Amino acid sequence: MMTIAELKDYMSEHLVPAKLYLIGGESDGRICLEKLGDRWAVFFCEGKKKIGTIFFKDETSACMRMLREVSKVMELVYDTQLSPV
Repeated sequence: MMTIAELKDYMSEHLVPAKLYLIGGESDGRICLEKLGDRWAVFFCEGKKKIGTIFFKDETSACMRMLREVSKVMELVYDTQLSPV
């Protein structure tokens, strides 16, 4: 299981650049995780558009999906693999 707090700690501990993601809102050019009512959403934000939004019923599933998406970017852009959770 993973919580938002644990995800934030993981990102910080693994030196994931803050410009790649935002937890708790939306920001242009970032992978975002946001709570919307009783569900969680993970998406890429382009301008004011949410692209590829995937909804989750629980926090853990959303956190794990965001981690997977950020991991893909880290590998493609920085040629770096994040350690497994």
